[in-house]
Amino acid sequence: MQNHRISTTISQKHWELLKKYAEKFETQQKALELALESLDNSSKQSPALTEEEKLWIRSAPVACLVQKDGLKILMETTDFDLQKEYVAKHKPIEYIIEYYIQKPLKECSLQEVIDGIVINSRISNWFDTVDYTDDGDHYTLKITHSLGLNTSKVIKMLDESVFTTYGVKVESIISAKTIFIKAFKN
Repeated sequence: MQNHRISTTISQKHWELLKKYAEKFETQQKALELALESLDNSSKQSPALTEEEKLWIRSAPVACLVQKDGLKILMETTDFDLQKEYVAKHKPIEYIIEYYIQKPLKECSLQEVIDGIVINSRISNWFDTVDYTDDGDHYTLKITHSLGLNTSKVIKMLDESVFTTYGVKVESIISAKTIFIKAFKN
């Protein structure tokens, strides 16, 4: 193996680090070689982005940040008739799922629909927890939050719209802090 001689200057901070690791690895040469190999390996092994991270990146241009307290006030004063009309006309969650999955809602599996709701709900940062269980003949979507009963009503309306459009039967139970939606498999 051919060796090469290098000469350079480094900051006091990096000199201290080199001394520390030279003691650990016996020589400055070994410390520097391990550091370079580590850099090379970490660039090759950068972990793949999760589906949620990919969606965060794609969603950046459409993000709308609202402080939770302000959101709670908006939800407390919402006009449900207007919300119902908006959901029926624009189907916002259906659109978001299609945007996330990158295919029409009707071509998605129920699992993909559930995953789309869960990931988009988490990204919205409205909720304390968002998860689901596969309970055999149905999935149960479980959401907790601190935004009040009206938020539960609006989320129930939005999510039920998705399942109705998709063509599955749902049963929902809501409270001021929780939303449980059963989506039955066909």
